[in-house]
Amino acid sequence: MVDDEIVWASGVNGTFLRTEDGGETWETDTIKGATHLDFRDIHAFDKKTALVLSAGEKDTRIYKTTDAGKTWKLTYENKEKGVFFDGFDFADTQRGIAFSDPVENYLYLIQTKDGGETWQQIPKEKLPPTIKGEAGYAASGTGIIYDENNIWIATGGGEKARIFHSNDDAKTWNVYDTPMVSGEGKGIFSMTMIDHEKGVIVGGSYIDSLNMTANCAITEDGGKTWKILETQQPKGYRSCVAKHPKKELLFAVGRSGIDYSKDQGKTWKVFSEEGYYACGMSKKYLYAVGRKGKMGKMRLF
Repeated sequence: MVDDEIVWASGVNGTFLRTEDGGETWETDTIKGATHLDFRDIHAFDKKTALVLSAGEKDTRIYKTTDAGKTWKLTYENKEKGVFFDGFDFADTQRGIAFSDPVENYLYLIQTKDGGETWQQIPKEKLPPTIKGEAGYAASGTGIIYDENNIWIATGGGEKARIFHSNDDAKTWNVYDTPMVSGEGKGIFSMTMIDHEKGVIVGGSYIDSLNMTANCAITEDGGKTWKILETQQPKGYRSCVAKHPKKELLFAVGRSGIDYSKDQGKTWKVFSEEGYYACGMSKKYLYAVGRKGKMGKMRLF
């Protein structure tokens, strides 16, 4: 989401979508040569400039457009065994980081310093090793946050769901345990940082989407420690959490429903039982996307 009116989205079969009038009309198209790809994440800078990232084994790609989707430039491609990218984020119009599931027991990270025109791998020696079964989730593209010089990356799948964190622009890294449920199909699927200290992670069990156990936690120290919500948590597995740009309002969505919080994620209330996969907020609106091209828009204020 760029603002109230300009919104981009992406999906299966090389699809991208964009609107300049707050969702009244949408331009929908596919990227030439990419119709076999699943674009799980998209990042837009303005109405003309955006990048998309594909998820999947054996053929990861990043494309960039600077002419509102009329043409797309392939800026990154990786067919290395074991690479499976889960999401990317940008700190500004130049600096971005994308993350993949582990390769040889280390997260596979690439970074750009020129707006996504070129990408370089971050040396694995800088990173803490992963644990058995640990990986990211390509659920909504929100398992990574890049804000100023801080980077947070969320995982699951292993014995513990963890947060990888750098506070010096990817030069050094720490990893912190969380109390979120973990194991196969379980863990942290999405996160948002309200500021550099306060943040929220959501997820749970993708396999048992109605299970509310250990599916949301909050931090007040930049991700070093996390407190699990045992009451008034989201009502099941959630694949995306989004914050309002100005107010203490959060929404979390999943295939079993939508919840909201007005107190920085400490308590949640059910908003709807309608399922969505990902969401985002502008000052006035909540947008959400879901199964078979479904889109929702709600005026907030």
